[in-house]
Amino acid sequence: MKKGILTSLIVIFIPVIGLSQPFNFDIGFAHGTPKGGFGQELDRNSYGLDAAFTYQVPRSPIHVGVGFGYQNFGWRERTEMFSRDIPEVDVRVRTTNNMVTPHFLMRIEPDAGIFSPFVEGTLGFNYLYTESSVIDDWDEEEISSTVNYDYTTSNFGIGGGVKIRMYEGFDEDGDFFGVSLILKGKFMVGGEALYLKEGGLTPQNGGLNYDLSRSRTDLATFNVGFALNF
Repeated sequence: MKKGILTSLIVIFIPVIGLSQPFNFDIGFAHGTPKGGFGQELDRNSYGLDAAFTYQVPRSPIHVGVGFGYQNFGWRERTEMFSRDIPEVDVRVRTTNNMVTPHFLMRIEPDAGIFSPFVEGTLGFNYLYTESSVIDDWDEEEISSTVNYDYTTSNFGIGGGVKIRMYEGFDEDGDFFGVSLILKGKFMVGGEALYLKEGGLTPQNGGLNYDLSRSRTDLATFNVGFALNF
């Protein structure tokens, strides 16, 4: 499923990158607060990243493009022997609960100088998944991993924020580029989903016990990061 998401994003990006017009790329740390039933089930905040790539329609404040978010809703770790035949070697098993949110977006951003406020709307989907990995104790390298459970549902959102210009100029080839600090808040209305929360996946009698939760997947995020214009 993760490979399918990556392929979809590449297909979306190719026609956008081919246009010779101003672009915006922003990426930042995202603090998430699950809302409604989602918040009651998880009973914790989340942390991750939020990114967007947009193209500005010529002679207008309208930007269109794609975005991608990642949120982690908790993780657990335990130590197990490498195998019954090799009891001398222990490995760490790490289970994480995550959500990625690919989406289309439209942003209205008038050019207002150093401070540029904007509003945006998004439409996409939430992909929730629980993944378990075997971690090497020596260098923290992931030896093997498995997606234990996943679920996909829709989402749409609205948000806004401000860009604070930090630098703008031209490179050696005469191409314009600028760097801004970006502060953004967003509320996403997510569809109903079945998912595993922290502690919902446990070993049992040589197998696994799945304690699934069900709710809508509404999420508010606050992002702090940097934006590049070129």
